[in-house]
Amino acid sequence: MKTPDSAVTQPARLPAILLFGMPGVGKGTQGVLLGTMKGVLHVSTGAIFRGLDPATADGQEVGKFIHHGELVPDELCIRIWRHWLDEKISNGTYDPARQVLLLDGIPRSVRQCAMLQDHIEVLTIVHLETDDIEPIVQRLRSRALVAGRADDADEKIIRRRFEIYRQTTQPVLNFYPAELSHSVNPMGTEMQVKKRILDVIIPTIRDAGYGVVADSAT
Repeated sequence: MKTPDSAVTQPARLPAILLFGMPGVGKGTQGVLLGTMKGVLHVSTGAIFRGLDPATADGQEVGKFIHHGELVPDELCIRIWRHWLDEKISNGTYDPARQVLLLDGIPRSVRQCAMLQDHIEVLTIVHLETDDIEPIVQRLRSRALVAGRADDADEKIIRRRFEIYRQTTQPVLNFYPAELSHSVNPMGTEMQVKKRILDVIIPTIRDAGYGVVADSAT
């Protein structure tokens, strides 16, 4: 639970950094690493969806789309995301006055950007991008074997997700001012990629006056 000295006025819009990139570039891995730092809360929409009880209406509805490599409809996605976030605020594990959201998987369409305008203040965008998708395809297929991710086991579904990303999600970058977007090479070791991301987000968080983060990837 929150202690009295943490009861700082909640900002009108939640401060957020967008972690962006096609499936398999390492958003989830980097999000988990970065989410351990003070002042940052990693929010993976994919993890929220996978954590839904498949016996519930939301779990069954979301499962239908994920199974076919399709995006979850905007209204359903944002409703589930917002409910999850409200629970975190309620139980004190997320304090909007002291933490920046690191959003992984939302927004994923221009319409979602518009729907979230009143909810989040985008401070910067980290765009993990590479021109060669074949290593990413193989990474996803390997992940399917290790982690039991059925949505990654079928190469046709993988390539369908890439197609959806290019057609529907990538235009999100054009919704926000160009100066907010920073391209980061996702290839290399986890620590190498983390260091590149930190070089972008540490100045952003400090300039905005939120939280205290580490100065290095170690």
